[in-house]
Amino acid sequence: MLPLNRILETLTALAPLELAESWDNVGLLLGDDRAEIQGVMTCLTLTPDVAEEAIQQGAQLIVSHHPLLFRPVQKLTNATAEGRLILSLLQHGIAVYSPHTAFDNARSGINQLLADRLKLTEVQPLRESAHPALAGLGAGRWGKLPSPQSLREFLQVVRTQLSGTSSASVNVDSLLLFTGDPDQQVSTVGICCGSGGELLKDAQQRGCDVFLTGEARFHTCLEAREAGVALVQAGHYGTERPGIEFLAGVLCESFPALNVWASVIEQDPLFWKGE
Repeated sequence: MLPLNRILETLTALAPLELAESWDNVGLLLGDDRAEIQGVMTCLTLTPDVAEEAIQQGAQLIVSHHPLLFRPVQKLTNATAEGRLILSLLQHGIAVYSPHTAFDNARSGINQLLADRLKLTEVQPLRESAHPALAGLGAGRWGKLPSPQSLREFLQVVRTQLSGTSSASVNVDSLLLFTGDPDQQVSTVGICCGSGGELLKDAQQRGCDVFLTGEARFHTCLEAREAGVALVQAGHYGTERPGIEFLAGVLCESFPALNVWASVIEQDPLFWKGE
């Protein structure tokens, strides 16, 4: 067993909390940093079934990408679903840590992972951090494909590279939406995992031919079309779940004595009904 603060040092080294967006709620959100940890589960979102998996499998720490207690609460009782979940975690002595946008934006974070899977070169942040100690880091990524290709070919690369590798698989075929001409040539790619439509203008300013994100508003799609930037939506879950499995691997390697796993029961809540 290891003290929680040892694990927190590794998590904050991987994703410095200063990289988080100003509106976010990151760090240790529940628990005692002196607690002894033997089991760690990573997940994208802490839902009741995912919490039950952690309890049944003996985790003392959940690293949930999306934060608990994202908005201020005035009561913590069993009258609400969130209250019941948090009370259950407290009763079982389970701490919760959330890296969220700090991990999205980190040097080895989710956006960089997506850039690596797409084999982009000359990768840089779409929007650089204003924090003086974080020069060269920031939100999103943009870079060059190894060679120009059609949007149709790029879509197939996205399908291949974002397919899940665990039992909590990512069904990218069900969620891949796009705007643009499938035959148009693309070479410069912008990326923002999750709900990243607000970085579309940054991608446009960087000269991106295509912008990959998880989900975007209808009007953002119209803006992309008018700007001539192909917009690819691979699903919020689809763009972020691979990072959760990567994070579990990092913790396994850093702490071989711990039992670390990415939630097996977690699934994308969205489905597409075929013909």
